[in-house]
Amino acid sequence: MSNQQASRGAAAEPPTQAHATSGGYSPQVLQRLVDKAAYFNAFSLPDAKDSSVAIRGQNSNGDCIGFRVNEDLHRLAVTVQAPTVDGGLKAANAVGESYGKFKHRWVLAPDDFVGAPGREPPATPLDPSRSQRFIMMDGVCTFGDGKDGFRGFGAGVTFPMITDGRTQLLAATVGTILEGFGSFKNHEEGTYVHCGSLSSEHGFTGNLLLRVMDSQGTLRTTGSLPVSRRQSFPEPDITYIVFRGQAVETDPVTPRVGPDGQFRGLKVVQGLRLISLNSALDDGPRSVARVGQTIGKITAHVDFNPTAPGGTALNPIPFTTFDELEFIDGAGRSIGGFSADSSEGRVFNIKVAGQAGIRFGGVGPILNGTGPFQGMKGLMTDNSVVIFQPHVSASLYVLRLHDPEGRFRSTVSS
Repeated sequence: MSNQQASRGAAAEPPTQAHATSGGYSPQVLQRLVDKAAYFNAFSLPDAKDSSVAIRGQNSNGDCIGFRVNEDLHRLAVTVQAPTVDGGLKAANAVGESYGKFKHRWVLAPDDFVGAPGREPPATPLDPSRSQRFIMMDGVCTFGDGKDGFRGFGAGVTFPMITDGRTQLLAATVGTILEGFGSFKNHEEGTYVHCGSLSSEHGFTGNLLLRVMDSQGTLRTTGSLPVSRRQSFPEPDITYIVFRGQAVETDPVTPRVGPDGQFRGLKVVQGLRLISLNSALDDGPRSVARVGQTIGKITAHVDFNPTAPGGTALNPIPFTTFDELEFIDGAGRSIGGFSADSSEGRVFNIKVAGQAGIRFGGVGPILNGTGPFQGMKGLMTDNSVVIFQPHVSASLYVLRLHDPEGRFRSTVSS
């Protein structure tokens, strides 16, 4: 789908008259409110001016205990084709000009460490042979000339993966906006996720997906954005795929109960759809999103207590989930799918028109695939807003696939 096919205009819609239901708003109205969000889907490259990445401990070994991550954010276009029984999902990726910066410290931490802004983890040496958690400290993201952006905080996890006979350290994160400024002022309901590669020599390379609730309409537009100035793709062996999750009222949300009869979490079903995202500088940071056809469904088995204390930006509720994704072709026939394990997830409570909901981010590895997805290898991130009663959702999934043979890559681009 093209990102240039809507007439230009202001993104702020007038108040919508709700059709009253037992909850006060119809699912259709709540869906429109949830979809008042800005999306910045960016390719992150290490800042070429920064050569000091590794944070070294004070011991005699000088172990790496963290990373100075200075991201140079570039426009990223991901054009996904409808799934087929032969090819599964395929996408064209194109990287454009730089339009933002994101600077923070990713400090390794013990698995049981509870992070908070200003709370430094104890020195924890990097162990590239196993997964490790890290805390994202002192995060400042800016767009354009630096007047628009936010301060953020979050956590992440490393994933050692063997590709082509060598071990590579991958990383994925979940972060939240703490305070916005410029165009992001009063936009604190924002979640960002990363997935990519991480090294003490070069820093982070990969994807950043930022989702910001934008009822004010200051970060969205319904029109076209400036044409991207394309550059060579920095990760020729990687393919990124983006799609949307969107529930309808009849998609079930059921409790998960353990053998001991105790509540363990939720089983949540929602549909999957194509989506086209574009973001750029156009009198400030702006984004456009266009939703496409249905392509499947996801069933999430979530370990999460919705009544747990916390749920604030500084005290999010942890969760894990095992996701099963199934895709269909244009005739509605199942063609296969894959599963993913979100081992690092954080939930933040929100209200949409007074209705209780959550926004959350989850990250983890892709597991087993079937049909054209067999052998798929990589990471998946999930950046979502959900209302459970009635069931309304807007999720964005990013796949980062190790794809040296181009199985999941297409040459068609918007």
